[in-house]
Amino acid sequence: MFNLEFYNETKEPIDETVFIELLDIINTDYKTLLPDTIDKRKKYLISCTLVDDEIMQTINKQHRGKNKTTDVISLGYLEQNDFPGNNVAGEIFISLPTAKKQAKQAGHDPLTEVRFLFVHGVLHILGYEHQEEKDFKIMMDLTNHILALK
Repeated sequence: MFNLEFYNETKEPIDETVFIELLDIINTDYKTLLPDTIDKRKKYLISCTLVDDEIMQTINKQHRGKNKTTDVISLGYLEQNDFPGNNVAGEIFISLPTAKKQAKQAGHDPLTEVRFLFVHGVLHILGYEHQEEKDFKIMMDLTNHILALK
């Protein structure tokens, strides 16, 4: 269902299998995760790119109009019929330096934070949002469910 295209634009060695394992869980548990509008027989591509804060700031300014870095940005294309390459579900950008800072503040290792951000990004691509408190709880519950299956 979902395949990964992985890019690491940082100097940190992170193996893409971390993300492939998470996508495998999502692919296995897709019946509870995917909206009814998604063709579950189709193969989709999700790209994940690890970047530094400078690149993330540029992406954030370009796509969200915010001239600052952030931890993760998801660009979802499932609802866009005119996007070239109709099998592209979306793109995820993760700022590795910001993820490391957040991991330290939260008291866990950076890889745990990166995994969390990736799942969070995938859920956004699938259409989940967290504008309202109840939606935030749904996203957090799903994120924790997926990470617990690892």
